[in-house]
Amino acid sequence: MNDIKNSFAFISIFAFLFTLASASHDTSGSHSQHPDVINYQDFTLQFVDDFNQTEINTKYWKVGDNLLRTPTQFQIYTKENVKIKEGQLVLSAQYKPTKFEEKIYDYSGGYLETKGSQGFKFKYGYAEARIKLPQLQFKDSSFPAFWALPADNSRWPYSVEIDIMEYCNVCSGNDTNDYIFSTNIYGNRTQYGDCRIWYRSPMKQFKFTDYHLYGMLWTQNEMTFYIDNVAYFSYIINDPSNNKSVGCPIVIPDREFYLILDFAVIKNNAKPEHYNQPKEMYVDYVKVYSLNKK
Repeated sequence: MNDIKNSFAFISIFAFLFTLASASHDTSGSHSQHPDVINYQDFTLQFVDDFNQTEINTKYWKVGDNLLRTPTQFQIYTKENVKIKEGQLVLSAQYKPTKFEEKIYDYSGGYLETKGSQGFKFKYGYAEARIKLPQLQFKDSSFPAFWALPADNSRWPYSVEIDIMEYCNVCSGNDTNDYIFSTNIYGNRTQYGDCRIWYRSPMKQFKFTDYHLYGMLWTQNEMTFYIDNVAYFSYIINDPSNNKSVGCPIVIPDREFYLILDFAVIKNNAKPEHYNQPKEMYVDYVKVYSLNKK
């Protein structure tokens, strides 16, 4: 009888482990070929900045100073919103009217990209940043992000964009909870006819004021997004976009990208009283790994 019980227990444990090993994260439709949990043994470190120096490393990073990403931009990026404090990169957003080219911008934010004197760009691999986000208020307009653009991109925001992490509480209609999400935007109406892919992942909610690790595994046919090394969503090539107004299949970019960290302010709901003190986003480090050949 004990042998039967032991056999049954072994079978139950095996079945549980098999189920666990077979568990799969959410995708845009097709089955993911990426792991549910990141294993760093599959990668080789290619780029790292842990911000332990006293100043921004301009060999890697270019800081936005009086930067407007578009001519109609609501807020302006200034270098005073990009600092290093006690081994952390700190990006801030604030209500502080700034005059630039005869126009007043009431809000300013922080922006830097891996387009310094040496710069850094990559195609495929695993990119991650360890970030602590600020507590948002009701209908807060703060919009910090960790994202990427193609190295040869000259048409933003009308072409290609990968958002590894965006944080917002006015981005989901009437729901004003705080969320992070990722987005894959590829193509434009000129390139693909009446077709622009805009695929936003499901929104995730947790304790944002703790540090979390936000990552993206990018291969030829798939992009998977991770929080604390655990996959939460994959975009698979040729799956349908969830933007029903265009209905285009998902495209996975095959170009080199550079990385961006920024803290923007959304025009809708922007209120000076939300910025009695600057809102701050802390970045412990940024790393990019190449894929080991198998």
